[in-house]
Amino acid sequence: MLPLDHIPFPGPDMAATAAAFSMLGFTVSPQAAYTSPDFPEARWPSRCVFLRRGWFDLLHAPEAPAEAPVSPGAALFLTDDLAGAAKRLGEFRQRPAYALVRAWDQSPELGHEHFELFDIRERVCPLGLSVIAHQYPCPDTLPAWFEHPNTATALTGLIFRDAQPGAYAQRASAVLDISGFGYWPADRFRSTFGDVAATAVCVRVDSLATLRRWAEASGLAFSESEGRLNLTAPAPLACGFQFFEA
Repeated sequence: MLPLDHIPFPGPDMAATAAAFSMLGFTVSPQAAYTSPDFPEARWPSRCVFLRRGWFDLLHAPEAPAEAPVSPGAALFLTDDLAGAAKRLGEFRQRPAYALVRAWDQSPELGHEHFELFDIRERVCPLGLSVIAHQYPCPDTLPAWFEHPNTATALTGLIFRDAQPGAYAQRASAVLDISGFGYWPADRFRSTFGDVAATAVCVRVDSLATLRRWAEASGLAFSESEGRLNLTAPAPLACGFQFFEA
């Protein structure tokens, strides 16, 4: 089973997106940029949030309207054998694989991280899915980037409002670990995360007590039930976060 690797958050103002993640108690990396030998004229600025398992990619999307809300843009699953994963998903329509290279703007001594990925065209869930090959933890990172004031350790899944699994979900579950995807009725989702969000991100933490103190000190509204702390992220993010202890 291929695990969930990361979730991109494309938005028009990367600094504002990074500030929202910082307010949630995440450590945000400095700025990097992706380039691609397949698209030599392109450059995609990014900042990242690295957990011990999984990460968030805060991407600059200059084509988005200035006031556009920022929410999860896709879900990518990790493999160490891209060709093998493509073969296992052979019944699914796939876009051609392409390569990316990440370099840190102010820290060239950290080197580069190389990625190769392909997109799945069938509907598995409300977000588009991709499979990506790279090393994790990424070798171009620093240990301090994995330590978070909110004690976050792992990206574990997503919750979708008023949605159902796609027609290909059952077949995809033989290859992709989508067991962390939840589908909630609209009224339950809204009562937990508010009207702004349509998706919530699930994150494991070492200490809910520490997270609770952080949220209170930061003025973040939250609720708790069944051992989980739920909150709607600050603007420009338009999604919920559900935190739980290991």
